[in-house]
Amino acid sequence: VVGGHHFPTLLRPRSPGRDFTLLASAYDMTVGTQLIHEGHWMPQELRLLEGMLPYGGVAVDAGANIGGFALPLAKHVGPDGQVHAFEPFRNIFQILTANCAMNGLISCHTYHNALGDKPEKKLRPSPGLNAVGNPSKSFVVDEVASEMLVHNDGQGRMETIEVVRLDDKLDLPRLDVIKIDVESAEYEMVLGAARTISRHRPLIYVEDSEAELETMRQPTRLMRLLGERHQYDCLNLVQSGLTSMTSLLCCPRERTTAVRERLFTIEWSLTG
Repeated sequence: VVGGHHFPTLLRPRSPGRDFTLLASAYDMTVGTQLIHEGHWMPQELRLLEGMLPYGGVAVDAGANIGGFALPLAKHVGPDGQVHAFEPFRNIFQILTANCAMNGLISCHTYHNALGDKPEKKLRPSPGLNAVGNPSKSFVVDEVASEMLVHNDGQGRMETIEVVRLDDKLDLPRLDVIKIDVESAEYEMVLGAARTISRHRPLIYVEDSEAELETMRQPTRLMRLLGERHQYDCLNLVQSGLTSMTSLLCCPRERTTAVRERLFTIEWSLTG
């Protein structure tokens, strides 16, 4: 179904072989296109996260976009689990929330915030949804590792982004997994989650903008922060043979061996 007044949208209902009804902006060439046409986003990484997240578990999705991970993870944890999904840009956040609501996901909690190391408000260009681009790469920080395919609003519209610390926003009874894809703001986000990380010791799957996964030999700032302050080990899954992964899997040092062993038990097939 094609719709939209101020920017074009696509709606594809749930059908056999597709778990979710999905809404996306029509010109989203990455996450939206794959969700609408294939019904999933980064399925190998989803298998990893599901394999580390128990039924009834709790996850934080930092940089949730329109729900490529939040939707299947919310389904995976069931109605008594929790997935806390953060998206800073208003129109993208609205699509994320609509996707959670249309799919009847009780466990999906959405927040119109960026995550950082201090509370602040930042004026940023709104994502451009009237031309082909990659809204998932819209960023809140002043500088990013790459602006490839970032398309801002063609009329110069701006929006105020509220940045919060995870430690201030959520007081969780447990936390099993944090997934982080926040476009070069991951270091600051982890600083703002220090108390939460220390309390719950979750697994952290993080896209590190300083990490060249194929060639990396030295730890990044984020890896040093997690290692020195929280006694975490970060596993480079690409160099371990899982070449489709885009992020580091960081785990409490006392669980590193168990996590490595768990990787061998995950069913990586996309048809199972």
